[in-house]
Amino acid sequence: MKDKDSFSVNIAGRWKEDILSMDILDAGSWLGKSSDFPLMEEGTPELISGIHSAMGIREALISHWADGRYSPDESNSILLESLSGRENWHGIITALPFTAGNSGNGLNRKLFGSTKVAGARIYPATFRHSPSCWCIGPLCEILSERKMPLFIFHTEASFDDLHNIAVNFPALKIIVETQPKKIIYHSRSLLPLMKKCRNILADISNLTAPGLLELFVENIGCGRLIFSSFLPANDPLVPAGILIGSRIGQKEKVSIAGDNMRRILEGIKK
Repeated sequence: MKDKDSFSVNIAGRWKEDILSMDILDAGSWLGKSSDFPLMEEGTPELISGIHSAMGIREALISHWADGRYSPDESNSILLESLSGRENWHGIITALPFTAGNSGNGLNRKLFGSTKVAGARIYPATFRHSPSCWCIGPLCEILSERKMPLFIFHTEASFDDLHNIAVNFPALKIIVETQPKKIIYHSRSLLPLMKKCRNILADISNLTAPGLLELFVENIGCGRLIFSSFLPANDPLVPAGILIGSRIGQKEKVSIAGDNMRRILEGIKK
């Protein structure tokens, strides 16, 4: 999405009423620029906040790319600086496995002391570390203690790995992100996994196949589905349209659009 002005043209009339009625909390807005999306405009605070304003989105989880263009430390520093002064923005930091206590190349515990941090994302495939519990266990323990969610793209670990983390850390909420590649066929694994492990959630940004969102709601309910736009690589009208056009009740739409994520945020120990 190139600029915020196109949104004010697209969301008019009934669509705008429907979007505002859902009170969206976007769990997937991104700052910076990704090497994987060379044509994507850089996500700046001004661009993101402008599009949110045009969409009527008043609250969001903000991430910063960490994919080789930025180191995790650089990514987290830019993220925390960008969150300053924005009351309704919450940060998802980039996490690495802890090494010896609070030192070494692992993520420092002090990051979790920020009141703006609302979770952590790991990239096992990108940063070449194991997603096994013997490697990321200390991180999962801290997240569990603070009731913060763990975010992970479905392309970064196998569904067996996700199952292993979920079973070993039942108090940890694991949000499986359906970007950046198709999740449609992998939903054959994701849906049974979510039925088995109630601490696994998923975002809806890539559940674009007709009837796919309804299939998830029918099998696991609406309480573990999260609204995410993947902005600015994707248009937030896509997940909004998935919700508006779905054959589920208004109460379920409101839960997915923001209430499910708000419940998680309210439970985080700062």
